[in-house]
Amino acid sequence: MNNYICTGKGFVKSAGYSQEKQEFVIEYSDNVRNAQPFNTKAALKFMENHEIEGFVWKPYAEEPIRNMYQVKKRYSYDFEENHDRVQEWMPVKAMMANESDIAFLTTKKLVQENMMTFDEAKAEALRLNMEMMKELNDKVRDLAHAVEPQK
Repeated sequence: MNNYICTGKGFVKSAGYSQEKQEFVIEYSDNVRNAQPFNTKAALKFMENHEIEGFVWKPYAEEPIRNMYQVKKRYSYDFEENHDRVQEWMPVKAMMANESDIAFLTTKKLVQENMMTFDEAKAEALRLNMEMMKELNDKVRDLAHAVEPQK
């Protein structure tokens, strides 16, 4: 129900028969808060009946994310051995994200900007894990070559 008819004159604010002009009058507004909300079917029918050139704006419409992945850090625990947690980067299936026009206007970015195909996500996870492994190897090497500080 929160769809709006958007035209070159603005958003449809109201429509009705004017006794004064003896014709059907459509009022427009520049502000969406003053616009009349429609459902999609009613908006399309209204545009067809009154020969309005424009489109139905759905500010809360969401786009599904199919076959897309994100790379996230995961912590795993070994409860049997009572070891601390181990970190790793891994590709994770992307869930439905709120991709509405309103969310874009308020955050100034798309949620889907960090989405990848499985192969891209796998390569990125491998790169991040190798980076983490290199850093760990550097720390182990430094520790192995460490000497006792002099007092």
